[in-house]
Amino acid sequence: MITIALAAYNGEKYIEEQLDSLIEQDIDEDLSIVVADDGSADKTFGILCDYVERYPGLINAAVNEVPTGSAKGNFFGLLRSIDDDYVMLCDQDDVWNADKVRVTFERMKKLEAKYGKDTPLLVFGDVEVVDEGLNVISESMARYQKTAPHHNGLNHYLVQNNIIGCTVMINRALLNYTKYEPKVCMMHDWWLGLLASAFGHISFIDRPLMKYRQHGNNQMGTRAASDASQYIERLSKGEEVRRNYDIMFRQAELFLERYENELSSEQINLIKGFLSLRQSSRIKKIYKIFKYRLFKSTWFWTLGQCFSI
Repeated sequence: MITIALAAYNGEKYIEEQLDSLIEQDIDEDLSIVVADDGSADKTFGILCDYVERYPGLINAAVNEVPTGSAKGNFFGLLRSIDDDYVMLCDQDDVWNADKVRVTFERMKKLEAKYGKDTPLLVFGDVEVVDEGLNVISESMARYQKTAPHHNGLNHYLVQNNIIGCTVMINRALLNYTKYEPKVCMMHDWWLGLLASAFGHISFIDRPLMKYRQHGNNQMGTRAASDASQYIERLSKGEEVRRNYDIMFRQAELFLERYENELSSEQINLIKGFLSLRQSSRIKKIYKIFKYRLFKSTWFWTLGQCFSI
């Protein structure tokens, strides 16, 4: 069975359209939709209860007894509660293409045939970026944001996350790793990227699988990437940049503390090399970034990193 894990919070405006798109998936595999409401103050849970009543056995919904206060906290809670062979992550305000589950599952089965079901595997894909009315802003988020979704090594995930979380499918072997929730991490999908790149494999489907809706209340939004303009903007937000790097370093520390016994010596040296950037001189920082290939998606962003850490 495939479980779709939907994290909800104050989503009354769009969640019905999203649920309808999940119900209409064209796949023969058994589906289960599990929704966690993180303490919505609007009509979200009432809408969910209506769908549970209309689709018994397909949709299950509950309110978190203690609100997590964040999308990543809600998703980690969902992942801990699910015991299934395959899990897909779902936001509340998007619209899935009718073939999203089928196409993703087909890629997952190919990976399992190649690497084995006991190997942690993660599949994700591209999305159309749309406005509130589902009018297309960009046909590809990967190109819109200038990410490098085929760069799936641990060295890359230490410094940047390419994964579009609302397109993710993981298998049971990777799900087993998610029962531990790190005290500090950038986002749940970034942590999944670290896990899958360290212990398994990641595969990107280079086509839009859904419509990613942009509106004023997105917990995680997106916008077009422009190398020069973004770097200039980052320079004006020095404190925020430093805070983000602090979280990235702490995230890497926690990952190493938790999984050092399972990591290869090469992976341990890579993570320690990344962590050593904090105490290094500027010249040594630049040297280590190239030594350990701690590259971001573009050379311009990598150059900016050399002078931002």
